[in-house]
Amino acid sequence: MLRIITVLIVGLLVSANANAAEAISGRVQDEAGAAITARISVNGKQLTTQPNGDFSVQLDNQDIYQVSFSADGFYPAVHTFSRYELSTSETVPNRIPPVTLVAKKQGRTLMVFGGDAMMGRRFSKPFTGEPVLIRPENKAKDTKAILKHMKPYIEIAEFASVNLETQVIEAEPASKAPKSVTFFTPPETIDALQWAGIDYVTLGNNHTYDYLDEGLNSTLEHLQRRGMAYSGAGLTESDALKSYEAQLGGNRYAFQGYVGWTGSARPSQVAEGDVKGGPPLGTSNHIVAAVSRDRQQGLLPVVQYHGSLEYGEEPSLDTETRLKGVIDAGAVMALGHHPHVYQGLEIYKGKLIAWSLGNFTFDQYFYTAQKSALLYVWMDGENFHRAEVVPIYLKGYVPTPATGEMRHSILKRISMLSARRGTHMAASGGHAVVQRELPPSYTPTTLEFSQPRSAGPDDAIFPLTHFPWNNAVTAIASAPENAQYRFGKDLLSRGDFEDYHNFESPDRSWLDLTPGIGITDRVAFSGTNSLGVVVPNHSSNETGMRKFTRAFKPGSPSTMTAMVKSEGPVTVIFLLQKRGTRDRLTAALENNPKIELGRAIVKPGDWQQIAVDFISPRVGARSFRVLIEARNANGETATVYLDDIALVEWQTPFLEGASSDTNASANNYSHVQFKN
Repeated sequence: MLRIITVLIVGLLVSANANAAEAISGRVQDEAGAAITARISVNGKQLTTQPNGDFSVQLDNQDIYQVSFSADGFYPAVHTFSRYELSTSETVPNRIPPVTLVAKKQGRTLMVFGGDAMMGRRFSKPFTGEPVLIRPENKAKDTKAILKHMKPYIEIAEFASVNLETQVIEAEPASKAPKSVTFFTPPETIDALQWAGIDYVTLGNNHTYDYLDEGLNSTLEHLQRRGMAYSGAGLTESDALKSYEAQLGGNRYAFQGYVGWTGSARPSQVAEGDVKGGPPLGTSNHIVAAVSRDRQQGLLPVVQYHGSLEYGEEPSLDTETRLKGVIDAGAVMALGHHPHVYQGLEIYKGKLIAWSLGNFTFDQYFYTAQKSALLYVWMDGENFHRAEVVPIYLKGYVPTPATGEMRHSILKRISMLSARRGTHMAASGGHAVVQRELPPSYTPTTLEFSQPRSAGPDDAIFPLTHFPWNNAVTAIASAPENAQYRFGKDLLSRGDFEDYHNFESPDRSWLDLTPGIGITDRVAFSGTNSLGVVVPNHSSNETGMRKFTRAFKPGSPSTMTAMVKSEGPVTVIFLLQKRGTRDRLTAALENNPKIELGRAIVKPGDWQQIAVDFISPRVGARSFRVLIEARNANGETATVYLDDIALVEWQTPFLEGASSDTNASANNYSHVQFKN
């Protein structure tokens, strides 16, 4: 069923003058909430906080504000915000939520962990029409450019680590492992990682032996030649099981890396005795023995483990059993890789487990795999003190600070998955924090229903985007008394187009490579940007999702919704295209049938919400995408504008009333729909 609704909401259009000046304000505090006298830099403009910790700075409007904080006796911090999200805050416009700095003390150290990293495949050979990120003649410069937005975040830590999920080779060898996906990355990647502040890489993963001994030898040689620390692989099993030792904050840490399975192909992907090299197999016996060995030598083991299932919300039971077992054996921290998406954090027996760190820099086009985070961890020797989640968006494969609705989506997901395991998060600026012990005053945030502002009719779908991400939110739809409602999440989280051109990185989310389709600031429903589609007379033009989504719940009630405005009468058609479980990507994009979900005639005039309900594919589909076709039968060319596009996967049935259970979990969702 396709619904078309004329939305009467007023006052949502944020029209920003690029030359106007505005004040950016906030507060800096310590972990107890006391004010800090801090030095602040906002896009290079320097200032100092007032005695009460407050600050305010007048700046010309800019799309992105990067704010750096430093104070004597404290660890520095970096937070990034978009102009759009600050200007639409439900609290005080242009005010950053309080930023907490962590005190330095003897024995304390700050580590930062990123997820899966590679710079091969589509970085140099992208899809048709997309830019080349690593050019053959410019590898050194291009690899650093990919990491330039992460450098300010990484270099403030005393130790930085990523999972190097690739072999490092000058050119692809002739022989490779008999598997469907193999990676190799140019050696300049190691230089770029070091330039960005990475100190150590774990090699314990399923791509460390992709090009057999030749690739493994090349990888180890390049790491050693460049002085990049590593563990998690070797030319023999005993070498692969060795830890890397680092002296941090006066404490000796041992970093270990493992892969969780042997692989079905032969030769195996893991090291085997003195016969072959590779990563060590992460059996409980192997990891517990290595942890016990390191503890006996006075080291504090940090275990990184590559396991679980790709794109899942939770670790596999095997992964959970092994990582909790290594904490029991004496590891001081455990971190997971391989799902390519972020999972929750858990405090287990006072120790931190990060079940999956997602991607750090990767070329996956799946929408969910582009949402990730860096993880700061403060350790007091073997004791966990605090963790901070820094949301990042792999925008066109390039890791960038996540802002706006992308920040909300990432932090909501991690907060929800962590809360399932009894680990609750608070906010610091634009980041989420986990403390060893929650303050006595902590209470989970809830959704508050209140009389809404003037808004649309019963079936309208409204975003619950708000700022800060974990504050109680207010439903923004008018609804009769005793109306039913349901909550859902947006699988895309990039349909407002406000960050499309930020960070000098092309967004590869939408079909905008065809002539007559592109991002415009000519008109917008919210913010300043929309997706414009020019439709010639007696013709059509098609846009929508450039690639397939991957992580979805089969057989779920779903809705594709968009705000639409047209300069002439056009017919808008929503189409569903599936990728089968055995389909090749390019062939599926080009040849698979497009099934009509619904259509509506859009007349010139006010913005209208178009929404089409459908059930996501139940069987036989690896993924799917929704396309939007505009047809013009009028006598003149018409331009159609699309804004606030969302692919909502509903997470609840229609509910009545505001029960405490519903309220407590509502902040995990991004959209609400009301009906009689």
